[in-house]
This record gives sequence, C-alpha cells and structure tokens, in this order.
Amino acid sequence: MVVLVLAVALVMADRWSKEKPISFQGNVASAIATEDLTAVARTRVFFGHFSVGMNVLDAVPGVYADHGVSAPPIEEGRAEPGPDGGFIAHQFIGEDVKPLLKLEDFDRTMRGGMGRQVDVALMKFCWVDIYSDTDVDALFARYRDTMAALERDFPNVTFIHVTVPLMTEPGLFTELKTRLKTLLGRRDGRGQPANVARERLNALIRGEYAGRHLFDLAAIESTKPDGTRVSGRYDDQGYFALYDGYASDMGHLNAVGAPLAATAFLEAIAQASRK
Repeated sequence: MVVLVLAVALVMADRWSKEKPISFQGNVASAIATEDLTAVARTRVFFGHFSVGMNVLDAVPGVYADHGVSAPPIEEGRAEPGPDGGFIAHQFIGEDVKPLLKLEDFDRTMRGGMGRQVDVALMKFCWVDIYSDTDVDALFARYRDTMAALERDFPNVTFIHVTVPLMTEPGLFTELKTRLKTLLGRRDGRGQPANVARERLNALIRGEYAGRHLFDLAAIESTKPDGTRVSGRYDDQGYFALYDGYASDMGHLNAVGAPLAATAFLEAIAQASRK
C-alpha cells in the first residue's frame, strides 16, 4: 500500500510540474505538390520497417488518389517498376524489441543486392524497440556507423534518416503500472521514461542528420492540427508524445495520422530523389 501511494504521488508530481520549452528541429507534414508525387513514382525505393511502417505505406495510395496521380507499386521484398519506372519495395526487418537486429538486417539486405537496385533507402526503428533502460548513445553510434558505411559503399543510393515513432501520453493507471514495474526491476515501454529515451535518440538523429534527408516521423506524430506539440517532462527531461487524435492505440496511427505521416514520407523521398 505504501508503494502504491508513493507511486501515485510521484505520477501526480510529474503531471503538475511546470513544463519548460523543448527545442525542436524538423518540419511537419504539409500539402505535397503533384510534381513531388510524380518524382516519387519515378524513384526506386527500399523501406525497412515494422508495424508503424505499414500504417504509413497503407496510406500512400490514398495520398496519390487525392491528387489524381497513379501511385507506384508497393510490394514486400521487391517491386517491379511501375509505368513511371519507380517502386516502393519494403521489408519487415529484424524483430521488435531488438533494434540492433533490425539495423543488421537492413545492412544485410542492402548488401545482399537491394543496394544495387534502388535510388533511395531508409529504415526505421519502432517505439517498442526503445525502453527507458536502452543504451541510447550506443544504439545511435551503431546506427551512425552502419549508415556511414552504407553511404560509402553505395554512393548512388540516397539514404533517408528516420526518427523513432512515439507512444501516446500514458493515463494515470498505465503510468502507475510503469512505476511499479520499474520498482520491481521489470521493463516497460509505455510510460514517460520510455518516451524520454525515444526523445534522446531522436535528438541525436536530428542533430546528426538535420538538413541531410531527415524524415522526422516523431515530429509528425506529436504535432497537433493547431501546430502545438504534445510534450511533457519526467525527471526534468523533456519528451514528445504521439497525439491521441492520430492514434489507433498507444503506438499506431489511425486514418487521420497515417496520411499525414505518409505525406511527409513521400516528401522526404521526393527531396532525396533530387539529392
């Protein structure tokens, strides 16, 4: 009972603490130009991902339909070029909760032949890959070194860098469970500490790749229609969270959020296609 009371007190203290501004780099989704959609349709793309990636890809045909333009073929593994010569090939890389395995699988796929077939390539981690105890610095260092080696060995491929998707702000009951799991030494990716870790990794990605083909998925997910961002603080560390209005559950995108992310995804590819 004492533990429960203390945990509730800690949660409420965080909720009532005064928020401080969080610096932000990156841009949110905007209306995409028809010429950009046409440029993507001419581009050969490989996307390594997991579930949130499918939310994005499933919304791509709708973005094209809204502009009266034919979408490129989207197929798992490899896609035959469409009428305009491009395609979006995608693959479920690695396993959830194992970000290094995802990175290794992406590297292996590119070196196994995909790197000689595409113009643009990108991979993303998932929110479930990052926990409060994730060694963010080590993971980022491995990501940076892997991508640098791929860029060196495949100079004709433009690599897009993607921030880690987020989870919604946890309710009081969820946050309480997270605190209790932490006290018991068990991992949990649904609370504020995990979003803090995701923001730390995203800040490293933004700092390294801003201005160098960055798809800031976390910025899309956390920016509400009025332009403000869903944010909070935990242990005096700032973080962003997935806006409830874009979420189908705590971590996936609904019919409102997915098209926004898909639009930004396509914009990033269009920019990369022009190098």
